Amino acid sequence: MHAIVDAQHGFAFGEASYQSGGMFGPLTKSYVCLVMVHEGAARITCDDTVVRLEAGQCGIFRNERFYLAEYERGRRDRVTWCEASPAILPESVALRLRDLPARVAISERIEALQRFGLELGTGSGTSLNMLRNALGQSLFMAFFHEAHMLEAGLDVPRPVLLAKQHIDENFNQPISVGSLAHSIAMTPQHLIVLFRRYVGETPIRYLWQKRAEHGHFLLLHTGLTISDIAYRCGYKNPFHFSRQIKLHFGKSPREVRLNRGFRVPADEVENAVDTVYQAESEECEGRIARSVAAVSRLQV
Repeated sequence: MHAIVDAQHGFAFGEASYQSGGMFGPLTKSYVCLVMVHEGAARITCDDTVVRLEAGQCGIFRNERFYLAEYERGRRDRVTWCEASPAILPESVALRLRDLPARVAISERIEALQRFGLELGTGSGTSLNMLRNALGQSLFMAFFHEAHMLEAGLDVPRPVLLAKQHIDENFNQPISVGSLAHSIAMTPQHLIVLFRRYVGETPIRYLWQKRAEHGHFLLLHTGLTISDIAYRCGYKNPFHFSRQIKLHFGKSPREVRLNRGFRVPADEVENAVDTVYQAESEECEGRIARSVAAVSRLQV
């Protein structure tokens, strides 16, 4: 099953408590978030879909333009979350995700991974960020396991698997759609159609993605110069490499090295606020006292 998150942009964990209800949002950028309700309940509006989570339940929300979390007035609510950037989904995977249960019970496995993510705190460092991101990926996969999504599978045609494997193993070498199609006895047009359907993008876009991902890894974990990394990843020149890194990760190669894979929380990006319901039925706006572990306040 393809992941719905773009792991290269990192994960962020957080938690918040509402003593007498409230709401968070709206957020208007695109996010994906696994939200867990430990006390109370949450009413999540994600684009045109509304889902209610009760205590002991969790759900994944992937919004394109709107996200709002509401908590019932007069009751205590406690929520935690893990946020990430959404990946580009193949049409076939998007259709399968529509059948994904809107909510599942918070299992011991999910709760343990979330707790470990929160315990890492908000610090930033190469090893710390790698551990946090590994926990984030594991958490999302644990949700899919609980929802039996992994058992569904995806019947990818063998030519597409062969073409994808060739790119994975030779992305630092010159590759064209023509040569790729010839190696698997298929016309370039047919390969493009199948590759887009099952992988979510064209073979060339997938190739650029693989090169950028490897370049991003080398920037974080080696002392190689930017020029050396560019040529090792198959780019013709450092300028093209820098442009692709900026396109895929939103930062220049030098900024990537300074940032070290740390994710800025969605609420900071959008300057989002909470509305907190007071016991006396008064409302106040602003950031509530929250423990934002590992960079984040999003919910989605």
